[in-house]
Amino acid sequence: MKINPKDGTPYRLRMVKADREYVRIDDKNKVVTIFYKKIDNNQLMKTVFNIMKEIDEIYIPKTLYNKFILYGISLADVDFSMKQDQDRKEKAIYTKVDDNILNRDLTYIEGEILARRIASTPSNIATPEWMVDQAKNLAEQYKLDIEILDKKKLEELGLNMFLSVNRGSDKGAYIVILKYTPREPSKRIVLVGKGLCFDTGGLSIKPARNMYTMHMDKSGASVVLGVMQAISKIKPNVEVWGVLALTENSVDRHSIQPGAVVKAYNGKTVEIVHTDAEGRLVLGDTLAYLYKNFKFDHIITIATLTGAANIAVGRYVTPILGTDKVSIKKIIKAGQEEMEKLWELPLFQEYNELLKSSIADLRNIGGWEGEAGTIIGAKFIEHFTEGNNWVHLDIASRMIDYDFHKDLARAPNTRTLINYLTLKIR
Repeated sequence: MKINPKDGTPYRLRMVKADREYVRIDDKNKVVTIFYKKIDNNQLMKTVFNIMKEIDEIYIPKTLYNKFILYGISLADVDFSMKQDQDRKEKAIYTKVDDNILNRDLTYIEGEILARRIASTPSNIATPEWMVDQAKNLAEQYKLDIEILDKKKLEELGLNMFLSVNRGSDKGAYIVILKYTPREPSKRIVLVGKGLCFDTGGLSIKPARNMYTMHMDKSGASVVLGVMQAISKIKPNVEVWGVLALTENSVDRHSIQPGAVVKAYNGKTVEIVHTDAEGRLVLGDTLAYLYKNFKFDHIITIATLTGAANIAVGRYVTPILGTDKVSIKKIIKAGQEEMEKLWELPLFQEYNELLKSSIADLRNIGGWEGEAGTIIGAKFIEHFTEGNNWVHLDIASRMIDYDFHKDLARAPNTRTLINYLTLKIR
């Protein structure tokens, strides 16, 4: 997208209050008019997105400027598909808005666009090794420190729960740690993204209609990469680690069998009743490793963890859970400012009863009926945390984009987390 190019004759944008909502594009006078009853920023973003599918240049008066107009234009300028190249003109925005404000808002949406692009990339391309390369490229471009633990190292360390998910795959398993460190950080915050580059469900195999989008099961890791790009540009005074937990959950003769018992990194034994409840196994071991070997103030997991999230809250809301109640409130507020809704679910002690196993310390599902599935997924992960500094975002119900780039990845709450990390609401 071009900002204030020297040539061109852009359409002027007008907004007019009216009794009904519609859009008028006047090609003769080059004017776009949005008629509205009540301004809703999400709807404004969708409206501008659709307008920019028809025109290529627009002038936004400073009096009308809204970051969600910019978001709509930015999303309209990008093509996440792999279709044969078409004659697409780059979008241009003309505005007199202060460059600092404009660039900051662009950084937010560019972080989301990177996350969307990575999450939408098919699994025959976006393997765990490809994801490692994306992290390396980001580290090199923005001068971030990077540490990579490969499968051999994970085996040496004893992350058996993580590796049980990888057993059916011919691809590697990795924990990648990206580190942004300012000169005098006020605190250290760790983001951990689930990076299942493809999830068949393992031997507890998914039905076909639930499997073809499972290259998006790396959305948590994709969000982390988008956030790390943004904070590397904004440079907040807080140390941020972006951790990617990368593998596939595939099927072959080596796949872990339902009913198997493995020992996690922290010593707990886990009965794997259902091999499609794999994200919690990967995140559990990753968190146990981080808690044992490092110190940090807050840790946030981001994962397409449970299909039950769609039953609990549907496509418009992200469930948020955890032990860090102060951070939960701040993340919810950060989401409100970015028009991304989050809703806290409880982690009452009683839910531990559903995770009891007759032969191990834990079982990886609560029951076959799916009772409190989103809560149970988070409750399982809680067993691999220590203290009161953990927050979990289950982005599964918002994984797919139904509003802009249909049926591609949304990478939800990327902007929410950027906002949380960079503003004074921390």
